[in-house]
Amino acid sequence: MQLTPEQVEGFDRDGFLLIENLFSQDELDLLSSEIRAEFAGDSPRHIRERSGAVRSVFAVHFTNEVFRCLMKLPRLLEPARQLLGSDVYVHQYKLNAKVALDGDKWEWHQDFLYWHKEDGMPEPRVLTAALFIQEVNDYNGPMLLIPGSHREGMIDLGVTEARENGGAQSNGGSQDWIHTLTADLKYKIDREILAGLLRRNRICAGKGPAGLVLFFQGNLFHASADNLSAEDRNSVFISYNSVENKLREVERPRPTFIASRDFRAVAPTSDDALLMMCKSRRIEYQERVQQVGELA
Repeated sequence: MQLTPEQVEGFDRDGFLLIENLFSQDELDLLSSEIRAEFAGDSPRHIRERSGAVRSVFAVHFTNEVFRCLMKLPRLLEPARQLLGSDVYVHQYKLNAKVALDGDKWEWHQDFLYWHKEDGMPEPRVLTAALFIQEVNDYNGPMLLIPGSHREGMIDLGVTEARENGGAQSNGGSQDWIHTLTADLKYKIDREILAGLLRRNRICAGKGPAGLVLFFQGNLFHASADNLSAEDRNSVFISYNSVENKLREVERPRPTFIASRDFRAVAPTSDDALLMMCKSRRIEYQERVQQVGELA
């Protein structure tokens, strides 16, 4: 899938691009099923809220064939290559849970600040493709964006004092990197910085139907509030980095399930590969039902 010149211009101007209807309901149903299975797991890759609810699960493409297929789909991969001007690899891959009432906020931040300071990423030649599995509306904690804020560049911030890691935890136990992933982030903007950004820009919400995809640049300021609806809102975040922007060595690097050091370019698969998985799963289910019927 190639973006139009108008879409590329909009991304360069605003720092993000929203595209609806990139995924069929069958594909979303398959992804939703796999997300539920991943959330039910227990590993160091699982980050939990202070309530115990899942906040994020990282690197699901390491072990899950469906999510490995998703990152290779041309409808996600080709726009990333086009916008970054090179082949790309996956720097970070995560499932984000906005659990109804228990799902906590994400404070205002730039992803690149963390990737630069914590992981050694040289330049902001990186973007994220966020796929929203359910409808995103005013009530379920939509992503808030400040259009054009990426043009400010990376705003360097000092480390804030940890406040019990915002109550979040990893199933791997206490880790010094957990403070980069919680509701109480390691690097915070203050009211003056936010006010300065909003004198030049505005806040908007990335809302739309299930299957909405948001491409956003690594320096774009974004946040989200709690999910105050009665339904969970889940999403898949795939962060593509240019292969020409490999990470430098850093002291005490974060685990590779948070910041990959596998810089091999992602090769595209067929754009109907996920649909083929849907059909295969449906056939397998029908065969199992038939076998149960014959045994009965």
